[in-house]
Amino acid sequence: MTERSHPSLPFALPLDDPEFWAFWYYDEYSGTGSDDGADGGSYSAEESGSEDSAEVYQADAGHAVQVVDAGFELTLELVHPGAAKPVQLGWDDQAQWHPDALRWQEAELLCRAAALSHPEVPHPGPHLALLSRFAPVCDDADAVTALPLLREAFSGLPGLDAYQRLAYAAHADKRGFDIRWRRAEGSGHWYPDQAPDETVTQEWWDRYGDDPDREHYSTGDLYSLRSPDHAEFPFAALAETLERARLRCSGVSRRTWAANETVRAAAEAFAREASAAQRARLLTEVRARGCTDQAVLKALAPEAGPMRALAMTELVLGVEPGTLIRHHAGPAPRPLRSYTARLTLPDHLPAASLIDPLNSGLRRTGTGSVTDGPTRIHRAAGDGVWREEIVLHLLEDWQPGLEQAGRVLRDANVQAEAAVRCRGENISLQLG
Repeated sequence: MTERSHPSLPFALPLDDPEFWAFWYYDEYSGTGSDDGADGGSYSAEESGSEDSAEVYQADAGHAVQVVDAGFELTLELVHPGAAKPVQLGWDDQAQWHPDALRWQEAELLCRAAALSHPEVPHPGPHLALLSRFAPVCDDADAVTALPLLREAFSGLPGLDAYQRLAYAAHADKRGFDIRWRRAEGSGHWYPDQAPDETVTQEWWDRYGDDPDREHYSTGDLYSLRSPDHAEFPFAALAETLERARLRCSGVSRRTWAANETVRAAAEAFAREASAAQRARLLTEVRARGCTDQAVLKALAPEAGPMRALAMTELVLGVEPGTLIRHHAGPAPRPLRSYTARLTLPDHLPAASLIDPLNSGLRRTGTGSVTDGPTRIHRAAGDGVWREEIVLHLLEDWQPGLEQAGRVLRDANVQAEAAVRCRGENISLQLG
């Protein structure tokens, strides 16, 4: 059973409110397909944005990053003793966004350190879901650990429907953007870079150039303040913060109970098998050897998600973060495919009444969402008849989504023409 976030958790931002996530993922048609019985939220961007609206990821000794809700902008900031006020690392909005601020490994490390201070908040969980907006997943080496962690994180957020859990978790997956992380000459600081348009060299090439589904992967441009040309970016202070987070996490394996041979044997057995029985054995051993750290005990509890238990076991064993997750998650999945489908109906039919059942059915099944409509259109080159159009966003495979839409139309005794583009081909079919 997947654990769920609880309204009593100590969030500065409303991370247990489904409307918060819908707003920041610009999900206009959310709210009709939740499958967990959670009540709708009450988040309002107009009422947010106070100076106290910041989710803090504490590394150690005054070093932290924080995500600030500024009303219509999420801002990532660095807090450290050498700065009189927080330093902006990036921001995300719908105007001039610059969200690509952290390497995936850095964001996940900060979340691990924060989880040690907040045992009631799971990792992966709300903190990773939020920070992932600023940590692009750039290649398969990232994706093999990032996507299982993100899927578990979003699966635990209350009130989200199946479409949201899938689409939101894939938002950070920017493998189709062809972003690479480089180290600056001299300083060695990491920074993101992207090939210029239409550039194909031995270094820059489209890893999905021969993939027939390339057009269905998310793509876009890099926007980042983290550049050697940006003199004000706090490279050294960020590196110090990350090092403190790393030391905090590595301290788990140096605790007396963690160094015990029976604990290590149980942890290694769970690392190999990751079964419920081996997890129970590990939990029993850490308790028997004197562990009272709730961050550890809750992560190994039976109700905790599998990625949460593996992430904590990595800390107990002192291995590189992601080692066990890579072992058990298997190869990196392909980027999520998305398709735009257009349903066209005669304008005398009640198209507006179809929006909610279409949207609810698609979201409940995780196959898609309504994104626009109904819109009255006129086909000048056709028969001159006015029609109504409803636009759908379909995930992973367009066929299950259109099959779901067809069931809704049949129930309403309505027929529609559906048009979708797949692998360079325009496909038309009748539904209903």
